[in-house]
Amino acid sequence: MYAKTVPEWSFVSCARHSARVFFVFYTRDIGVYCAFFCRIFAAILYFFLRISEKSCTFAPQNQNNDTMKKLFTAVLICLATSAHALQVSDSLFISPSDNVANLLMSAADYDSWILNDEFQTTNKPTVLTSKLYRYFKDDFDMIMFITNEQDRPSTIPYYGINSSIANSVKGIGKSIFNYSSYFGSEGKLFSVMYLPYLNAIKYGPTLHEFCHCWANFAIPTVVSGHWGICGGNTKGQLGGFEQSTLMTNVDGIANKYSVESFGVNANGGNSVPYNEMELYLMGMLPIDSVHEFDAFPEVDSESFQYYDESHTRISFLANKRNHYTQASLIELLGKREPDYKTSQKEFRALFVVLSKQPLTSDEWAAYESGINWFCQTSDDGLSWLYNFWEATRGLGSIDPADLSLSLKSAPSGFVDVDMPVDIRILPSTIICSESFRIFNLSGQEVTDLNGSLPYGIYIVRTANASKKVWVN
Repeated sequence: MYAKTVPEWSFVSCARHSARVFFVFYTRDIGVYCAFFCRIFAAILYFFLRISEKSCTFAPQNQNNDTMKKLFTAVLICLATSAHALQVSDSLFISPSDNVANLLMSAADYDSWILNDEFQTTNKPTVLTSKLYRYFKDDFDMIMFITNEQDRPSTIPYYGINSSIANSVKGIGKSIFNYSSYFGSEGKLFSVMYLPYLNAIKYGPTLHEFCHCWANFAIPTVVSGHWGICGGNTKGQLGGFEQSTLMTNVDGIANKYSVESFGVNANGGNSVPYNEMELYLMGMLPIDSVHEFDAFPEVDSESFQYYDESHTRISFLANKRNHYTQASLIELLGKREPDYKTSQKEFRALFVVLSKQPLTSDEWAAYESGINWFCQTSDDGLSWLYNFWEATRGLGSIDPADLSLSLKSAPSGFVDVDMPVDIRILPSTIICSESFRIFNLSGQEVTDLNGSLPYGIYIVRTANASKKVWVN
């Protein structure tokens, strides 16, 4: 079993944390400086390339010069590619590390989204996802929107939310349905989620919202969709207490119980892993791995209170106690199909930051860092936080990478060898051996911007051909 130890907060641990923070910012600055000097070096190489073109004859019989030209061109392209966002359209960008998208909204639409909680109250999510599918293939299992806010807006009454739009899994208490077409998907998408602020990615409820794709639809509890007052081998992402701490007949009262402190719908964001029941419903573990537990679906709410002055235990009066075993769960739900051996464990996710203006380099870095951490398939070195891989005991993974490869108009290279003209791509510039025009993916002509083209994908058209190219 994968486990982490509770940290000992001390001067040493604080010093280590400070050193880590310093290292992150220091190395990030180095990256910025390196990108800057690489572009200067690329410009110098381009200068020498132009000189070499004038002084040398790049003819087929001159193999040495031809090789030199190819070498210069390859190095120039590599070095000219610095850490910039890829502009897909006027309102859609992909991050420098290719793992998160930025979708622009008008100031009025963005403010209304937050003020009126439009993820829940309107059809705006379907409008936004349909817009994304104009450019992206149907490659994603999940889409997660994040508004570009440092803190949770006061008008949003939750820290995260999951809208389940499809389900094909049997035996988890959830009906079979598929409404993905309303969101622009051709059938692959099964969940659309929303986090109202940046820090929710790392500190939660990211794990919690992903868990809602499969739970809790299995057993009745006092909190719909969550574990409420329900036991587990550990506290769960969706709430619930640790079964081993349950005490019965408290104070000599037959229906009075006590457990260690817990939350009825969450247990501290990403600070706890998934418990056995959650992992079973997610398709990560077999039913044989789920230990017996109790759930209390009918509780006197006024009796639910701390049992001791230190607030380490909670007591309550329950009118009903349901005991669950592996056999009773199968009898109630049926066998999970697909089972843990054949269930999907690797998921493709599209993280989309909603904002009024294109993200700054610092904002890109913050989102990239949070998403890379959450999706990394290794121990993060933090004893008090769990990424998805850790929370699933190394059984599950989420892939946010290579978004540009999922574009319907994916870039196919810098030079089209099949095109009967010579095209060269320089920073913000397209050079062609014949008369040509440049269009963005929205169909707008942007030839006048050649020389200062934003980073993105463009269509180069000549009299007899056209080609998609990627300008860096």
